Amino acid sequence: MPENTTPCFESAAAAALAADLFGIRGEASPLPSERDQNFLLTGAGGERFVLKFAKADEERGVLEFQNAALRHLQRRADTLEFPHVIPARDGQEIASAHDGTGRSFLTRVVTWLDGDVSARAPQTDALLASLGTALAQIDTALADFSHPGMRRVLQWDLRHVGEAMAHLHLLPQELRAIVTRFRTHWEALDWSHLRHGVIHGDANDYNVLTRHGRVTGLIDFGDMVHTALVCEPAIGAAYTMLDKPDPLHAAATVTASYHERYPLTGAELDALLPLIAARLCMSACYSAHNAIAKRGDGYQLISAAPVTRLLRQLEALPWEECRERLRAAATPAASVLAARRRLLGGSLKLSYRQPRHMVRGEMQYLFDAEGRRYLDAYNNVPHVGHCHPRVVAAAAAHMATLNTNTRYLSELPQRYAERLTATLPAPLRVCYFVNSGSEANELALRLARAHTGARELVVLQHAYHGNTSTLIDISPYKHDGPGGAGAPPWVHVAPLPDLYRGAFRRGDAAAGAGYAAGVAAIIAQLRERRRALCGYIAESWPSVGGQLDFPPGYLAEVYRLVRAAGGVCIADEVQTGYGRLGGYFWGFEAYGVVPDIVVLGKPIGNGHPLGAVVTTPQIAASFDNGMEYFSTFGGNTVSCAIGSAVLEVVQGERLQAHALDVGQRLLAGLHLLKDRHTVIGDVRGSGLFLGIELVRDRGTRDPATAATARVIDAMADAGVLLGSEGPAHNVIKLRPPLPFTAADADMLLEQLDRILSRLDAP
Repeated sequence: MPENTTPCFESAAAAALAADLFGIRGEASPLPSERDQNFLLTGAGGERFVLKFAKADEERGVLEFQNAALRHLQRRADTLEFPHVIPARDGQEIASAHDGTGRSFLTRVVTWLDGDVSARAPQTDALLASLGTALAQIDTALADFSHPGMRRVLQWDLRHVGEAMAHLHLLPQELRAIVTRFRTHWEALDWSHLRHGVIHGDANDYNVLTRHGRVTGLIDFGDMVHTALVCEPAIGAAYTMLDKPDPLHAAATVTASYHERYPLTGAELDALLPLIAARLCMSACYSAHNAIAKRGDGYQLISAAPVTRLLRQLEALPWEECRERLRAAATPAASVLAARRRLLGGSLKLSYRQPRHMVRGEMQYLFDAEGRRYLDAYNNVPHVGHCHPRVVAAAAAHMATLNTNTRYLSELPQRYAERLTATLPAPLRVCYFVNSGSEANELALRLARAHTGARELVVLQHAYHGNTSTLIDISPYKHDGPGGAGAPPWVHVAPLPDLYRGAFRRGDAAAGAGYAAGVAAIIAQLRERRRALCGYIAESWPSVGGQLDFPPGYLAEVYRLVRAAGGVCIADEVQTGYGRLGGYFWGFEAYGVVPDIVVLGKPIGNGHPLGAVVTTPQIAASFDNGMEYFSTFGGNTVSCAIGSAVLEVVQGERLQAHALDVGQRLLAGLHLLKDRHTVIGDVRGSGLFLGIELVRDRGTRDPATAATARVIDAMADAGVLLGSEGPAHNVIKLRPPLPFTAADADMLLEQLDRILSRLDAP
């Protein structure tokens, strides 16, 4: 670094500039720093500030970047303390100061933070863990932060280890050999597999503030840069390892707490030790250079001896064992499973024979704690993709602006309702927003009862509508299964229109009328018993029932029968709404009917807890009977902003048409597999809502339940996530996020073909 760029103000001159430029009168005392020059300003009333002179060639944009990041962190990471920027007399955050030689230096003032530096605090595990948590909080808060200055070129950025190696010749021969060996591990890193973002970049033990044994804040944001995120815990861990009897324990403690708050990918965990070693090697090289260039600058050389000792310690340890120790600290799957079993109810079930520890999602992919990528082919909750950036941005923006309920006026609920009802046929125009599909179905029943004054309800065999007590009552999938007590007297179960194994099969022109006759019989019985019908509820395309579609004419006839009996028709669109079917935006559209009440859930929030009920003005008027309806979180501003964003993505990215195109490709491929593998009894569905029914024998259609479970586990091992449905759990369900591509479809088909071939083998 050229010497003539370094500021060199005397204390008296610094105090005079602080008074002149910032209006702060007090004494100035020098503070240690590397590139810049800092002073502690103490006012007459005891107030304290830090006066910062940047080196002469520092770009204003870099300082503006640091100031903007501080403001962002103060809003987003408010459990930690950060310096506040003090504006100059002219209102600007950055002033220009001139020394006696006429050189100009950009100058700032920030508040002083109380607390002791970590270097002087007892190095307990609790303190180290709180450091990992603090760094994760910072990086989480900065995840949506962007500024032009973040693309700076910084010599301490771990991407630039090679530049530090220019000073390798200044090291003692033994240390030079150690650094050279560690450099090879850094050179082997594939930076394209690492997530990038803005980091603090210098969590050394003189920049970390503590009180009462925990980290309370960070100072000195001069090394902030956009780089690989894993550099943050690597740098923090490197400094905690200095002069520790078990340095890897210190690093593992920081890593584990960081990972708990901000999960690291497998590639990042693999990069952690090489980056720790790289930071130490950079420090050794620059310290050797500074010993000559700075001649006795204590701050420059303060860590030189501990770094040398630590490099020697690491050199004596087996590299792969050290790497695995750090990985194990951050991927405690066994302990996570044990904690789950200890702390969560036993009725919560895990998917797959070998539980998958997922830590991150991105569009149609999930990533586990080992960094392995999985193609998510059945999770229909993230409708527009896991962590879709537009939805995430809407959530973050409105969470940071306003999150309140419907007792206050806001444009967001009305705007969302207008956009939502525009996708539905008339007269479905009145919205109620809730938190889940279960809450939506509960509300739909209340609406139906208020409008009809009746209670008797028709449902389908093996239907599932939610997890509340009332919804268990109307869900044969639950009340007729293990632990269930059967249907209550007011719930009447009609035959499931299963065109593969039901009483009426695909191709039978009488199938629609035949299955509708089951509903007609129930209505006739109710009439004979003088009991009024409340309504009929069904998924437009039964999912839990086995990824089914209704036969032609069935739903139209059922709706006619129900309405003639005074009931209302409820369409549960939680699984199939929002364009998943490709040819239709709503499942009921496939049958040429219009329900009286539509229930929405899962996909409309893309993972955010959001549900909705849309009905007619007449039914809404019946419900407006004097009893207030209020859902504390239903229709809150953040949820409505997210809902609007999801709908905009579905429409703007033409995901319905995409689902149709990719779904047709996938369905055609599945039919080819059916020709190749006799275990496939039926393939059905539309768009990206498909079912593959496995059977032991095509003649008897005996369900291959055990084989289905084996296929699903084998596909998970191959990196493709599937699930099962149907009364016998022998139907493989395909309901991926809608960004699922043609290449994804081909990969799924290839893996499924390979695994089914194994199943076919004697």
